[in-house]
Amino acid sequence: MLNDDLPRLTQLLVEFERHRQSARRVDGSIIGTGEADFTKGNTTYTLNYRDKTFLLVDVPGIEGDEARYVDEVRKAIARAHLVFYVNGTHKKPERATAEKIRSYLRRGTKVCPLFNVRGSADAYEFEEDRLSLAQQGGAGAALEQTVEVLESVLGTEVLLSGHCVQGLLAFSSLAYDAKTASTTIDPTRNRDLVIQQRNYLKYFGSTRQMYEFSQIKAVAQVLHSRIDTFRDDIVESNKIKVRELLAENLTVLHECLNGHRAFMLSIEPEFEKCRSAFDESLKSFKRLVYAGRKTMWIGLFNDLIDRSDEIVAEHFGEGERIQDEIGRAYRKLQKDAAKGVEKNLVENVEQLQQLLQQAMTRLIEDVQRVEFQQRVDLKAGHKWALESKDDLGWGLGLLDFGSMAFQIGSYAMAGFGIGSAFPGVGNAIGAAVGAAIGLLMSLVSLFGGKDKRIRKAQSQVREKIEEVQDEVLQGLEKEVESLVVTIEGAFYKDMLSQVDDLYDSLRRPEKILEKQIAMMTKLKENLEKMPYGTIQAVQY
Repeated sequence: MLNDDLPRLTQLLVEFERHRQSARRVDGSIIGTGEADFTKGNTTYTLNYRDKTFLLVDVPGIEGDEARYVDEVRKAIARAHLVFYVNGTHKKPERATAEKIRSYLRRGTKVCPLFNVRGSADAYEFEEDRLSLAQQGGAGAALEQTVEVLESVLGTEVLLSGHCVQGLLAFSSLAYDAKTASTTIDPTRNRDLVIQQRNYLKYFGSTRQMYEFSQIKAVAQVLHSRIDTFRDDIVESNKIKVRELLAENLTVLHECLNGHRAFMLSIEPEFEKCRSAFDESLKSFKRLVYAGRKTMWIGLFNDLIDRSDEIVAEHFGEGERIQDEIGRAYRKLQKDAAKGVEKNLVENVEQLQQLLQQAMTRLIEDVQRVEFQQRVDLKAGHKWALESKDDLGWGLGLLDFGSMAFQIGSYAMAGFGIGSAFPGVGNAIGAAVGAAIGLLMSLVSLFGGKDKRIRKAQSQVREKIEEVQDEVLQGLEKEVESLVVTIEGAFYKDMLSQVDDLYDSLRRPEKILEKQIAMMTKLKENLEKMPYGTIQAVQY
């Protein structure tokens, strides 16, 4: 049985040993084979060092067309606090590439440029080939070009010192178990990576020399220098991000504020023009109303004078009849005139509304850069009727027409003088007596010089009407002024208030911007005063 099973047992032991040896051979399985010029998608590795856990993210190459993976690249770089940019060719990086990196970077993130020197083992066959890695195939010049392009876009604050590294040589030195003197490279890469590793060992003699010459230690040093302070670095990175965001926003806000102030300065004349147009419209309204009413009153009194001449001539000697007829004529003329005044006023109010609306429309059209819709609500104009003569104090005193019409004014005045010995009641009685005497004298001489007396009576009536006309015209300006005040309260002040409200609403962003600028400036100043790696509450 032993003889029968021994070969099989031996085979199992060999297989076990092979699996045991292969269990440690895990390195290099993801290293590119040249099938593509960039990694397909993000690959994340967990790195544990000094009881701290870090994530290493390998992203597709940013050179050329990485459109298929642009979102993955952007997300990975935006998360990183340290980015290694590896140039694996002697081609000078394009500025557009550096601009891509800048657009992807989170604020406060540092970028370390590396130039990966390519070279198989036979490139280091002789001792003089292993003096300087930077001299290998113009690696130093390629690194300088890489740094120059990145620095011109990213700036010195973001860019760290650059290094030349030999990635494949570094990998070969680290993928080796010195205790067992065996490779840890994945068996699937026996035909390329394992052969390269053997050849490197052949010329360098030890993995230690390979490691030193590869300059991978410089890359490790970049990481080591950040391990002890990485938490503070992250906090400070976020503070830098906030400060830069605040600075950018402050710049934008200042630009907006200056632009808005310039805008307000440019539209200030338009508002003044609108207000001036409002004032001129109201003055024009006042002139038109005054001229219209003056014309109406003059026409009314002229017609009343003509009509009174006819009445006196027709009813001469009939005092009450003359008084009633003149009063009736006045009321008719007043009624007709009232219709004309109302029509004229409505037209004037409509014209005023149109002028105000036109001024408002022009103002809105002049403020073209502001998106708004200002609705003008014109209140309906009040209709104004010619008030009664008694209410307005424009009474024609028709009771006096009787004495004038009967040529007894002088007698009444004489009687008034006689009765002055008895003040008050005496005066009234004297006037009444004088009027009676005048009436009697008129009746006595009724048929003597009638035409002359009619003409004189007409003249006296005319003078009385003209006196009342003068009184009315003297008070016309005050009446129109009172009307204008009412019109102002009806809708003029409302529209002027809309203009002021519009101006205030356009000024409001200025106050908001000033407040935001003050708050952000204070926050930025407080962040700058905070100790490195610390964050503190900010009181407003």
